[in-house]
Amino acid sequence: MKKIITCLLTLSITFVFSVTAFATDFSDNAETELVNISAEIVNAVNEVYDDKGIAVTEDDIDYSKAYKVYVDTNIFELSTNIANDIENALENGNYIYLLPIDTANGTVVVNLQKGLPLNENAKTILTEEEQQEVLDNVGKWIISSIAFYKNGNSNYDYEATLSSIIGEIPADTMLVGSLPIFQDVVALVPNEDGTIESLIPVTETAYDEDLISYAMNSSKIFDYEHVKEIANDLPKVDPDMAGGISVVDSQTNYHMIVVCGIIALVVLGTGAFICSRQKKVNK
Repeated sequence: MKKIITCLLTLSITFVFSVTAFATDFSDNAETELVNISAEIVNAVNEVYDDKGIAVTEDDIDYSKAYKVYVDTNIFELSTNIANDIENALENGNYIYLLPIDTANGTVVVNLQKGLPLNENAKTILTEEEQQEVLDNVGKWIISSIAFYKNGNSNYDYEATLSSIIGEIPADTMLVGSLPIFQDVVALVPNEDGTIESLIPVTETAYDEDLISYAMNSSKIFDYEHVKEIANDLPKVDPDMAGGISVVDSQTNYHMIVVCGIIALVVLGTGAFICSRQKKVNK
């Protein structure tokens, strides 16, 4: 009997380690960074969706389900394709969190970002009061938008989408937004050597298929090095004027909310990425 138990324990440990080797935690430090505004998140969700009968509590928040998405760093300009080097570059830039909260009627996804310093362009369009609001929120996590996905609509579930395409998700896989060509969220998938090999859109992103058709390994998987070459051959654009293109599911209701200095959106680099996802609002 002891031998059987020992064998089972050994198999269990082996299984745990094999899963860990491929596990990717897209939430990263979400709980550590966001837990202090849990009450604020709850209040915002309940206020926005009060007419839908949605009421959440802090107990409904599971930060392990959050998605960390890097934005505003053009990784195609890096000389390296090594996953660790790219991640280091991304960590030195901006990132946002998309936090799903399950309810009886569907899933609320809260978009959170850090307030950045006021730039000169913003001073020409913001009142003094609005400028001060931006300054007060520099470095703080703020709620920029909230989206509601009805039951059956899982477009927010990047992990499930990616898994349906490649099966097991390798460790060190990263989610990145606001890139040239792919303005919405894509996954950077490394090979066994730790080199980024594939780029896979995980949202209903619109892009010029003719431009990058030769970089496709399949209908949903792109060769990272080929995409990088194409992107670097494109004419340079003004980052303050660039905006993403996204295809928003008609069953998804997006709300821009005025909370925690949301006016900062107009001065953040991440604004181009986030606002692109809000073009079809309040449907």
